[in-house]
Amino acid sequence: MRAALVLLLALFVARFAHAGVLLPGGVQLLCHRTANEDVPENTLESLDQAALLGCNVVEIDLRRTLDGKIVLNHDGIMERLTDGVGEAETSFYGDLQLRDAGSWMGERFEGLHMTLFEDALRLARERDIRLVLDMKDKGLGADVLQILEREGMLQRVQFNGEWEDVKKLYPAATDVGDGTVWVQPGVTRDQVSQYHRQGKAAVANFSANHHEMDLAGMKAAVAAGVDGINVDYPRLGADAVGRPVERRLHELMLKADTGDSGARVAAILELSRYSGFPLQGDFAHWLLNVDDHVSRAAALALVIARPRTPVSAFAEALQCRNADARANAAWALGMLRAPANALLPLLRDQDPHVLQSALQALARAPGDVSAGVLLPLLSCDDAAVRGAAAVALARHQPQVAIKAIPAQLQREVASEQLIQDGHVRRGKSRFTQPEIDAIMKSFKCEMEMMRALGMLEGADATRELAALAFQPDKGLSSYDGILAGFQLWDRIGADAVPAVQALGSSDRQVADRAEWMLVKASPAALPEVRKALDSENKEVRQRAMRIVAWQGDTGSLATLQSIQKTDTADAPLATWAIEKIQTLHPDGM
Repeated sequence: MRAALVLLLALFVARFAHAGVLLPGGVQLLCHRTANEDVPENTLESLDQAALLGCNVVEIDLRRTLDGKIVLNHDGIMERLTDGVGEAETSFYGDLQLRDAGSWMGERFEGLHMTLFEDALRLARERDIRLVLDMKDKGLGADVLQILEREGMLQRVQFNGEWEDVKKLYPAATDVGDGTVWVQPGVTRDQVSQYHRQGKAAVANFSANHHEMDLAGMKAAVAAGVDGINVDYPRLGADAVGRPVERRLHELMLKADTGDSGARVAAILELSRYSGFPLQGDFAHWLLNVDDHVSRAAALALVIARPRTPVSAFAEALQCRNADARANAAWALGMLRAPANALLPLLRDQDPHVLQSALQALARAPGDVSAGVLLPLLSCDDAAVRGAAAVALARHQPQVAIKAIPAQLQREVASEQLIQDGHVRRGKSRFTQPEIDAIMKSFKCEMEMMRALGMLEGADATRELAALAFQPDKGLSSYDGILAGFQLWDRIGADAVPAVQALGSSDRQVADRAEWMLVKASPAALPEVRKALDSENKEVRQRAMRIVAWQGDTGSLATLQSIQKTDTADAPLATWAIEKIQTLHPDGM
């Protein structure tokens, strides 16, 4: 493997000359440890922010996890950068992914995660930036080079840190000192000219030397003719090299204000990627726009903005005459999990789309919402409103929902069936468009009601789901049974009798659903399944054998071995089941 990689890299060296990370044509902006003073370091979001702020070259730090993944991490100490403990090298990557790698820098960054090296490379390629790889562990070279080659980034990086094995495997590799002199603030034009006469590039360092925010010094270094400046604050660096971020924001804001819808949306979405800029007022203004796409893009920008957008920013949109703006504001408040009282006034809105959005938002909102407010909307003339009302009711009034939603769901199915029966009576070969529209609205409503039922807990909810899962499939309502079956996977335990009985259903889809449900169910369901191994119904018996096999149920071995010896017809299936279980449990435990 290692020899093959060396040969492969040698072929690369023969075809290409390493370009390094400094390019001609303007002063380069280098960023230390991603945009670490703006966004939590070594995350994808911080790398993206560095690119947005105008960096041409970004340094990232690499370490190897316990299971061999290469991740971005500086010092390995999890207590500093995550809500976990330990070190990167002694943690599995899956463990690291469960940790919050953003909250340490503030609530606005909650939910960020540690980054895989290949994901950082893909983003760098997409953003057209180059990387300096500071390798913190020895022995990373072969894996790092292989990933670089696979991602097409081998020619767009330089190395630093523990990279001795890289030099051996890939002689064309360079570090940050090859052909480059790193100078301190205060460098003069004569000194820079001297370096240039020697064929060297000059990079002025403004990181970790008490000059991190020395904007005047950065501008002086640029005036002295340096080829690049290395910074911790890219926004200052961008200003110093003559590419101020504010200029780019201004250009995007002009595009967002006028022009065709697609260009305006693209500009708003681009602006939304900038972290920590005072843009929420502008997004709130575009939220009012009569173009729904522009308004929706602004709503999305307000949701993902950092810091978090306050509820007050939506006040004008919630009361404006533009229904799309009201609906988009409601959606955004739901995504931000604003308190319910901010949304309740919208439940008096006359526009169905606004009502639907408000109800969807309420399903996410903390606070109390009475059943008296929600129940009338469960029977609204608009199907989309009915579906959203079901979800909101399940969220805020579960004990009321468990009775009201199944009853309304039956009415939805009956209404859909009336349309289909009428179509059959007329003897038409195709549904009319109004019929299709009515059926699809009803179907979407049913899907929302099934989601609402899935939110409910307790024995009553389980019984309602079982009734739906095990009823014969008919028309579009068969999807209700499919969804109910999935919801039962984690509910079927010792109360597995209805599911086992459904194994003998004359409707094959129902029987199949019950079988796979019991395969996925808790082992607590197995005692009832074992009883079915002795069923007089051949179909039930064979399905039970398959279930215990897929479950790896050692408690069924004795019965299976008896079937293997005494039942000629079922012996092959019993043999297969025994082999399956013994493969999973070779010690018989």
